[in-house]
Amino acid sequence: MSVARCSILVLTEDSAEGAHDTLVALTKKILRLVDDSYDWQHVRFEPPEGESVRKALRGNLWKSREPRDHRARRDLIGYIATKLLESDRAFVVYHIDGDRPWAEREASDNVAKFRSFIETDVRQFVEHRRLQSGRAPAGDLALTQLLLLVPHYSVEAWLFQNTRAGVRFCEENPACRGKHASTFQAWANDRGALDEVSKPKEQICFKGRHNRQLAEGLDVDVIYYAGKSLHHAVDELLRNTALLAALAATRPG
Repeated sequence: MSVARCSILVLTEDSAEGAHDTLVALTKKILRLVDDSYDWQHVRFEPPEGESVRKALRGNLWKSREPRDHRARRDLIGYIATKLLESDRAFVVYHIDGDRPWAEREASDNVAKFRSFIETDVRQFVEHRRLQSGRAPAGDLALTQLLLLVPHYSVEAWLFQNTRAGVRFCEENPACRGKHASTFQAWANDRGALDEVSKPKEQICFKGRHNRQLAEGLDVDVIYYAGKSLHHAVDELLRNTALLAALAATRPG
């Protein structure tokens, strides 16, 4: 087994079965757009551990201010901060849905709430921990290792770009028998269209049942050049010098 040269804790608000594996497969593809020479075998992709943390990840609980959710959120904040403090090659990838079509992204408050509800608390936790250990606060520096992925409307806007596999799954579904093949073909003909679909999972017969397979066979280049939510996410990662250095450290040789 290859020795990990950097590690990434992979978190998603999607609580469906297989959601973590789907996001890991997707993250591996996206990082190839950031550094096409990185070796994912030298990256350790970690799942969340602990029921309280997994509870806070479900749906929109991460942004809840309800007293009953306080402990789960606190555990999640501490878990993220502890990961970021491991080293300068320790990262957290966090997926949240935009919950709006790309054209209406300004109406989505999810990113703003993430900055307020998660990043602010993580920064405070990191600074407190560093002060306890006698080191100078460096919360902002640690936050460069917290990587946000925000598909619009939802992660299916990226995954359903694997239109060839989507047609196949649709045709193999006895309840559908290819009824949505023309929808996938339309998306193949206009790669920017999926970012403008509200609740894309609800437009297709198999919903999210094949998300992991779709992620594993996805051509992220075609989504990137569509110039919408994945393009924006990748461009943010390309400006992250800490991530660039960590990925460069995984290259062969």
